[in-house]
Amino acid sequence: MVAKNSEARKCANTNRASIENNRVGNIDMNSVAKSDLNFHGMNLVPVQNVTGIWLTSADVAKALGYKSTKSISNLFTQYEDEFSQGMTMVIESMTNGLNGSKRRMKVRVFSLRGAHLIAMFARTPVAKEFRRWVLDILDREAEHSPIAKQFSDDELVSLCYLQLWMEKSQQMCKHLYPGMKQLGSELSGKIRDIACETKYMTDETKKMLLREAENLDNNNFVVKRAQPMLARLRGEEGWIH
Repeated sequence: MVAKNSEARKCANTNRASIENNRVGNIDMNSVAKSDLNFHGMNLVPVQNVTGIWLTSADVAKALGYKSTKSISNLFTQYEDEFSQGMTMVIESMTNGLNGSKRRMKVRVFSLRGAHLIAMFARTPVAKEFRRWVLDILDREAEHSPIAKQFSDDELVSLCYLQLWMEKSQQMCKHLYPGMKQLGSELSGKIRDIACETKYMTDETKKMLLREAENLDNNNFVVKRAQPMLARLRGEEGWIH
């Protein structure tokens, strides 16, 4: 039980670092090479046309040493309330039918975090090793995942706007402070704080935002409209006010 709790804490730390990495539309986990998705000589094939790495119930069952996907379905049904939307979902998949025909069937798939949670409930001989294998991949992704992939482009642009307005507020307060102090205004201290005390923080956040803004999709409509603001934030000459 101690080992299980230890692994659970490690998974929680990984989850916080990646900020819900596996939610659809968030961080791109496709940077993991397919050759890395090999467990005990078994190639696990990520689900196609889905953002991030998602594994079918069949692959998870195979990796955990179960003979049938029914074992995975039973585990999920028993502990369904512990799975978030970013851990599992049902998709439609095309399979081969009779006489070469194609038929659609619904398949439950799991993100890496979802596969790890399933493995926490599994009691097969390789379950512990599979959990470690999944965590290794998640840790690798958390180390290389940029904030721009944790936030949408629209959200990151909003943060850049907020940064710019904070800088303007600091400049304004810097000019207002002497006059407010001379008038003996009780607000002079707060104005000085905005002008001076928060400058270090905004300098640091500006560095981070400019770094992550390099990952913005310039074809995104919001990003296109934000180009003048981004140029102003970068301090580029020729920016039109």
